[in-house]
Amino acid sequence: MSPPVCHWVRSVLTAYLDGELKPSTADAVRRHLERCPECARHAAELERAWKLLDALATAAPVPRIRPGFTERMMTRIVEEKELEAFEARLRRGRRARQFVAQITGMAAGLALGVVLYTWTGLPMEPNSPVEQEVSRSVAFLEDADLLDEMAVVEKMEQMTGAQVPEDGS
Repeated sequence: MSPPVCHWVRSVLTAYLDGELKPSTADAVRRHLERCPECARHAAELERAWKLLDALATAAPVPRIRPGFTERMMTRIVEEKELEAFEARLRRGRRARQFVAQITGMAAGLALGVVLYTWTGLPMEPNSPVEQEVSRSVAFLEDADLLDEMAVVEKMEQMTGAQVPEDGS
């Protein structure tokens, strides 16, 4: 027969084998199975598979579920979801507390630094002989930088032949 007819017969084959089709439709399927060996082979395989499943179902007893099992499981699932949501809220709260603690620590450190700085202050005059010597060396280096700059200005004046007025304008 034509493939569309075979396709239709295979789509209703389960209902045919279960006896769920109208008599006229069942007769049409039966006539097709008598003429089409491929569809007849498919129907025989389905019947054989169902017989095996039926035999398996009777051979091994199905364990019985205790009463209230489904309700207990659903309750437990809901409780676990609520617990997960609670733990997530705790984690968010913990992060916020850690952030506040960090900011508080930084503010306390800054305040302590300001207090110590204002209390002790910086020394105005060098106290030890080493500090005095370093202070003189720094002053000398600053003067040496000024002399270098003056030498550059004098050199530029010599090259251009220009005179800089004494009053600096």
